Amino acid sequence: MGGMCARADRARTFFTAAAVLLGCGALAARPPAGPPAWAGLPDLSLLVVVVVGMIGVTAPVPPHHESRPGRVQWLAALGLGVAAFAAARSLTAPIGPPVTALAAASTLVAAVAEEAFFRRLVYGWLAGGGPAPAVAGAAALFAVVHLPAYGVRALPVDLAAGIVFGWQRLATGGWTAPALTHAAANLLQLI
Repeated sequence: MGGMCARADRARTFFTAAAVLLGCGALAARPPAGPPAWAGLPDLSLLVVVVVGMIGVTAPVPPHHESRPGRVQWLAALGLGVAAFAAARSLTAPIGPPVTALAAASTLVAAVAEEAFFRRLVYGWLAGGGPAPAVAGAAALFAVVHLPAYGVRALPVDLAAGIVFGWQRLATGGWTAPALTHAAANLLQLI
């Protein structure tokens, strides 16, 4: 019986590792965001992010023990995260063209999908090594997959964002607070 459980654990670890590698590869190789190249097709970048987010929600995550904080702690982590991004946004100039409803919706979907992948799947996969490797590893992968789209100049910002999201994941025991914070951060960038 113990041999069967060990085989199941090894298979789950293999499939989780494969999902993480494939997801990171897909995110790093995704085409630039923007209007579709041919009429009638969705933004391919967003499609890639949504598929990777679905992998993040459905792929197996090794079990590990985490405490579940109360509502006040969850709200405090969410509030601190959003406040950090709002403060950072107040120090920068607006980027990009005027915001459309489609752009706002796309950025919200992308934020939630990325957090499902990085803070549920990647963090959960790395959490067996402890919270520090889970936070740091997920943040590093998050920053690296954004290199092709934003370049090396954005690496420190993406790494810092990944650390904030990872801290929220650790503080709340789940990926919803980081997802909401990421969505708020993306919307703040559009405003």
